[in-house]
Amino acid sequence: MKKDEVLSELRRFNREHMHMIWEVAKSGDLDVLEAEERQIAEVMLEHQDEYFNQFEMADVLADHEYDPESETNPFLHITFHTIVENQLEARDPIEVYQFYNSMRKKKVSRHDTIHLIGAILTPLVVSTLKGRAFDLEQYKSLLKRAKAKRPEKIMEWLEREPGPLFEEQGEEA
Repeated sequence: MKKDEVLSELRRFNREHMHMIWEVAKSGDLDVLEAEERQIAEVMLEHQDEYFNQFEMADVLADHEYDPESETNPFLHITFHTIVENQLEARDPIEVYQFYNSMRKKKVSRHDTIHLIGAILTPLVVSTLKGRAFDLEQYKSLLKRAKAKRPEKIMEWLEREPGPLFEEQGEEA
């Protein structure tokens, strides 16, 4: 089986699994799910206003490839959201928890703070898809630097060319 076929099969399996979780989440009977699935269901319910149709049709959309330039992949979004929730719960790395507390003190909602952490994490995970090892130290460093910034400036900072992933100086809070 070729790499593209393997990825397609993994996508199909993941979306069918997400659809099953969604069906249970809608029923409200989360106790029948395993702990990890329950957490995913809770995150899906938090995002149902944004992604209801995609969750409803996850099994049908199994072959759809989202264009990162023009579409948000709701399944990837839910996955990152869940990863950040797990990091917060474990306080590992501790910088995630420190960033979270900093943003909450700045009156950023829990949900928006999780999205900001996800925005910091995403480019590092994407770089692993390009064959690089995940750089935990860089992740910690970005979180430390970002916690001093005003929340509305963080996304701007992350989008700057060449971006904070490669640039250590010339930042404004």
